[in-house]
Amino acid sequence: MTYLALGCATGLCVVFLVSAAGKLGRTRLREFAVSAGPLRLVPRSWRSRVAGAVVGAEFAITTTLGLAVGGTLTGAPGPAGPVAFGAAIGLLTAFTVALSWSLHRGDRTPCRCFGASTAPAGPAHLGRNLVLLLTATTGLVTSWSAGGRPDIGGSVLAAVAGLVFALLVLAFDDLLDLFQPARRVR
Repeated sequence: MTYLALGCATGLCVVFLVSAAGKLGRTRLREFAVSAGPLRLVPRSWRSRVAGAVVGAEFAITTTLGLAVGGTLTGAPGPAGPVAFGAAIGLLTAFTVALSWSLHRGDRTPCRCFGASTAPAGPAHLGRNLVLLLTATTGLVTSWSAGGRPDIGGSVLAAVAGLVFALLVLAFDDLLDLFQPARRVR
């Protein structure tokens, strides 16, 4: 796994971990299931099960990406990286298609992607998903490159870059608010 793949894996690992953890608990999982309700992609009776499956998939991807990062640092990358990136691409594609369809229908229900967000979904969220998809695709393509045990300095730098990327993604709604025109208070 190259340093680029290591950075991608670290960033996506943190994003998926926070996303899954933000939906834990009966109330938050129900809020996530309800926020997906207007999409009408699944029957109402299945929404809580699908929401639980999404959280399970996010935790599974987090675990596999973590194994890929650990394997890379020890010099034994194995197949975890390509598998994890492929799974991330699949889940992010599903999220992006659902969000795109929702926006096309004019629905701006908050997606609660990371748990408690109440920001209405919009084109910027679609852009965020596309950036995450590009990151996962880059990770997949670069994870196949051979190499021995990576240099510790390069690995730390790649991991820190991935962490910074993850923090920017997680603060996306707040950063978006920063650049919105100020509202007048009467």
